[in-house]
Amino acid sequence: MRRSVRRSTGSHIASCLFALSVFHSLRAEAQQLSDTVGSRLSPVARGAIARYNAPATRRIAGAFDVPATTVITGDVAVLNGPVTIAGRIQGSLIAINSDVRFAPGARVDQQLIVIGGDIYGQESAQVGGELLRQVELLRYHIDGERIVAENEPVYDDSWWQRHHLKHAFRHGEAYTDFFYLASHAYNRVEGWSIVAGPRFERAPDWGKINVEAFAVVRTADPVRWGEGTLGHDAKAEVQFGKPLGVAVGGRAFDVVAPTESWQMGDGEVGLASALFRRDYRDYYGRHGGELFLRLQGGNDADLTTTFSDEQWGDRRDRNPWSLFRGGEPWRPNPQMDVGTMHLLTTRLRVDTREREGSPLAGWYLTMELESGAGQLTRFGAPLFTPDAPLAFPAVIPRPESVRYTRGLFDLRRFNRISPNTNLNFRLVAGGWLGGDALPTQRKFSVGGPGTLPGYAFREMIGNGDALQCSRGVVQNGSPAQCDRIALAQIEMRSRFLAGVLRDDGPDDWWRPGLNHHADWVLFADAGRGWLVGPSDGSVTYGKSSLPSFGSFKSDVGLGLDFGGVGLYATKALADGNEPVRFFARLQRRF
Repeated sequence: MRRSVRRSTGSHIASCLFALSVFHSLRAEAQQLSDTVGSRLSPVARGAIARYNAPATRRIAGAFDVPATTVITGDVAVLNGPVTIAGRIQGSLIAINSDVRFAPGARVDQQLIVIGGDIYGQESAQVGGELLRQVELLRYHIDGERIVAENEPVYDDSWWQRHHLKHAFRHGEAYTDFFYLASHAYNRVEGWSIVAGPRFERAPDWGKINVEAFAVVRTADPVRWGEGTLGHDAKAEVQFGKPLGVAVGGRAFDVVAPTESWQMGDGEVGLASALFRRDYRDYYGRHGGELFLRLQGGNDADLTTTFSDEQWGDRRDRNPWSLFRGGEPWRPNPQMDVGTMHLLTTRLRVDTREREGSPLAGWYLTMELESGAGQLTRFGAPLFTPDAPLAFPAVIPRPESVRYTRGLFDLRRFNRISPNTNLNFRLVAGGWLGGDALPTQRKFSVGGPGTLPGYAFREMIGNGDALQCSRGVVQNGSPAQCDRIALAQIEMRSRFLAGVLRDDGPDDWWRPGLNHHADWVLFADAGRGWLVGPSDGSVTYGKSSLPSFGSFKSDVGLGLDFGGVGLYATKALADGNEPVRFFARLQRRF
């Protein structure tokens, strides 16, 4: 049965109007920021630097003690402490790359700002103003009596991802690479996917210019001259205005794209594939081009609308190398739908977190709305209909017109409930919104380390199968088949063995090594997927209906997060026969 469809861009216009209201709500001060190091610092770091550089601030380098009988008037800023307070500061205390220890009865009458350090004994002291804290160290240099922040390295969880082999010149935000080499995430379809070619970026006063022209080479056997081994990815973009501005650009590509990339990051998926022969994604070919328009709200928000004309193809797994379990077969890459598609996609991102790498407090929101139209041959997951609810189509698939609308909503809230404790939430909802059945490339599932770790990835549970909506039909590669999914995650994390992984010696604070604290983590997850159609109360529900909360799969677990590697144990609650599962993550759970 095909769903009726009326194609409209009204939903995209509504998204744009909503996003514009978000941009207007950004802090007025963001309009005055230039695209400099300072604009990339967290609000806490910017405030600490401003207080340190204020003429009236008393500045101390190295250890600083305030005895119990001592009263200091005015603001005090300490660089590379530690700081021990037993007396009183009649002003604010700014501690940069310093631990702060309070004795019972100690007092700070105004703000306490701590960058890159711990706070001890706060419960027995009195702080009259706001407490502001950033876990990461501040990279800086001294210019006279002032402190000047330096560029923070951009965190890249794919250690193999970027290598610059030859540079014509590099100055500030401008660079030219005559030959740039990088790698996409390792996977069972491409092996190492190497991109190489020239790129350059300029940052004139009026905005930015970015041009890239890369060849793509896939290393998985068999390596042959053709689309299985070779591809391309080229992009040109111009932005007018910064940090608030408008960007326009285009892209031409012939790449292998993943499905369900919202579940786990590229680095984690690539490393699991290269080491343990476990690929947590499926893949299809994308060949075509796109035009895009982006409204840039500094580092905090952006809204992008893209129109693309592309050819979708099916790709087979090619048995690349892995370090362990080399004798085991890869999970087959499921067969995908094939054809030509035109896509209109709107994406919104809003990020108010203090720091992306270590979100202490704030919101993170991504929304995506996609309308697709074209001609597809549905070789992929079967279309379940009342006439053939559990069987593949009896006839050979033929090209057919397809129109659909699909959405994805991912909201995360990070709450600091004490200096060393966070309570964080995440809500994900996505799926079919209208039109024909979703292509296999756009289906959903849950289960596995990125969503419900109490269940194995692509594990089929019962005839209904609320994880990937297979309805008990076993297919090659176990493709995702859900029209819609909903997922809720909650975690509490707090300091564990504070400081054991830090390397904050005064001689090499700018090379902090791991520079992370260990956290213990308690978490719980609940979610499921379902099909849209005549309701059967199990796996299929009407387009305006939701499954009961009692039908959701759930798990609980605990673990230790060492700031780059997390080790966890979890147990499914809804299915008692599921074993305790152990897993590792290379980034925070969300």
